[in-house]
Formats: sequence, C-alpha cells, structure tokens
Amino acid sequence: MLLLLGHALAVTLWARHSAARHIAHQYNATICGLGSYTSPSNNLTFNSNAWNPDSPGFQCLSVQDSPPKFDATWAWADDPGSVHSYPHVKLTSPAMPVTLSNISALLLSVKWSMGPGSTPRPALNVDSTGLADRETVANVAFDIFADRNTANAQNETTAETEIMIWLGKFGSAKPLGFALERTCFNQTVSDVELQLTCLSVLYQGHNARGTNVFTWMAMANRTSFAAEISPLLQYLWRNGLVSAGSNIGLVSFGSEAYHSEGNVTFSASDFAMSVITGPAPNLAVGGLPTTCAQPEAPPDESGAVSLYARGSWPSRVAITTLVGVVVYFLC
Repeated sequence: MLLLLGHALAVTLWARHSAARHIAHQYNATICGLGSYTSPSNNLTFNSNAWNPDSPGFQCLSVQDSPPKFDATWAWADDPGSVHSYPHVKLTSPAMPVTLSNISALLLSVKWSMGPGSTPRPALNVDSTGLADRETVANVAFDIFADRNTANAQNETTAETEIMIWLGKFGSAKPLGFALERTCFNQTVSDVELQLTCLSVLYQGHNARGTNVFTWMAMANRTSFAAEISPLLQYLWRNGLVSAGSNIGLVSFGSEAYHSEGNVTFSASDFAMSVITGPAPNLAVGGLPTTCAQPEAPPDESGAVSLYARGSWPSRVAITTLVGVVVYFLC
C-alpha cells in the first residue's frame, strides 16, 4: 500500500509540473518511482530508478520511442550527500556479455541537456546558473557493469565491478574513492595510426554492496560525446585492476540525482553503443603511479579546477574516433 501511495504521489507531483511540456512533446510512456518501460520499436529499456527516494521528493521519466529520447524530471530536497535516483536507458548489443580481453572496440555516443524546471531543453543545452541557484547536485554518466561470471555481469546488484564515465558534474557530486580511498591513475588514450592522444583521470572506491567502482572523470561537462572507449577498459585489465576475463554485461546512460531545491529536468538523445569483438589491440596503456597529488575538488561545470596540481596536465587536444567524429574525449 505504501508503495502504491508513493507512486501515486510521484505521478501527482509530476503531473502538476508537466502540463506545458506535454503540449510540446509527444511521449509514448511516462514512468515514475521504480518504473521501467521497454520500447516496442527498438527494444531499449528505460528506467526511472528512484531507488533511494526522500519525501516529498519525486522523479518521473517520459520516453519517446522514435527517434529514441527521454526526459527525466526530479526533485530531491533531503540528504544532498546521497544518490536518490539514476534515470537511465540501457544500451544493448548482441555481443554482450563480452569478455574485456575480447573487445576490439567499444563505441559510445550520446547528447544530453539539463536545467531547472520541468520543461526539457534542446540537446546540448545546460543552464549551469539555474542549476546552481537550485543547489543542484548531480552527475551525468555511462555506467558499465562487469563480472567474471556472465550471469552476475548482467545484474547491477551482483556484478563485482562497476565502471563509470562521468560526462557531467553539478554541485558537490564526487566519485566514490575521491576522499580517503581515492586512488588516482592517468590514462593516455593513444592510437599510433590515428595519432590520438588525450588524458583521463580515474578514481577507485567501493559502494555499500562492496562493488569495486572505477570512475573516469571528464575535466569539463561534455554534452555531446562520441568516442571509442576501449583504452579506458584496457587500462583496468592490463594493469591488473580488473580481471581480463571479466565480462561486460550491462551498459547504461543516465544521471545520478542527489539534490535540488526545486524541479530539475535531464534529457538524453542520440544514445548508441557498438561493440566490436575480437582480440584486443595492444593500445598504449599507462602504468600505475607510485604517488598522487591530492586534488582540491573534482572539476566544476566549466572544468576550472584541476584534478592535479595546476600545470601538471598536458594541453587539451581533439581526438578523432573510429567513426570519424571529432570530439574532446575526457579532457
């Protein structure tokens, strides 16, 4: 009964703030709380995933089947230090589950936007000032689960390894391991033939279930992303941080929502994944550091705060992915 009442309250709160957005957008489904929806046109599964709700907070997610996109509106006023929800889409590939050492390439792409209120913004639009005014705390991230057991790899609660790629950060959101357990690594994404170079930063920590969580973090918000990310995976297994025999079983894209003083709407579109199997190419993978400077804080929305001491980062450079798109890759 309490779950039914909670769902009804979420629907009521969402409806109260969403009449205008329905005039401009035609949705195939709206789900709230822990609801999920699988699109019949593309077999993508969308999850509201408000797994840690506060009261009277709420979250609802509206889905458009074709072309696929979603808009998630939420408001969590309590406990700003905890994640309350992760509205997301699960990305699929017939190659999964796939062993890490048998990934020749893994391409991910997406466009997203975020701002205060209940009205979706166009792709790539972020109202950082409005979000700051509402004391918004959130991230935007790909979430990858892996395990040596293929069945466990396909379940978020049983997978032994979680690999996140943060493309956005608002407010005081920090990756697991940033504070006391933090271990910092560098990875130069390099392909000799295409002469690609770029730098990423990795954090490591454990969640309440004991899952080993690795988080690659962008130096600034990336609202448009298209890249071949297997070098980030290779760094983990070639350095023995994750077993080369681990299998990727789940990949999703969404936003972890912590806190806001009022409604926030996160939108995502153009999400896609392509897994190319075969022997992993021997990419240039960095080694484990012996020491690591303590950062002041993760980068803000503009990338103004360095993760290391200022001056120790190489200049940011463009990277051309295997699909020929020029982007800034986790720089």
